[in-house]
Amino acid sequence: MNGWRSRIFLVIVIALAMAGHSLATASLPNTDEGMAIFHGSAAAVDFILLYSVPRFLTGRLCTDTQILCLVSCFANLPGFLAYRAYASPDFYNTFMWSLAYVQFGRILLVDHHGADYLVFDLDRRLGRSGRPNYLRAKSL
Repeated sequence: MNGWRSRIFLVIVIALAMAGHSLATASLPNTDEGMAIFHGSAAAVDFILLYSVPRFLTGRLCTDTQILCLVSCFANLPGFLAYRAYASPDFYNTFMWSLAYVQFGRILLVDHHGADYLVFDLDRRLGRSGRPNYLRAKSL
């Protein structure tokens, strides 16, 4: 189920969620209430993504993607607390964008955990030993 179609569709869903959240919260005032709404709604969007990931992915890739969604959910609280402490938002913004890039990279870069169907297909073509059938030693 971790085919390219589901991976690209999930990346599009996450990108649309990010763009939708930024558009919806762009006019919020720079007050405590506005930032509480911003960080709370960002956590809510990540929580919704957390529950939508299993509809697109399976196995270890699904688990890793859900863990990254949870990290993003919980990172919004320190982001809000940093705002309340009058800290610069640069660290929070850099962390959240880096987390998004890690999320996209984890979904799009195929490895042995995320390519279950590819491994099955290669195993079927090459045989169980990992070598093509014509290179296998003949048994006596």
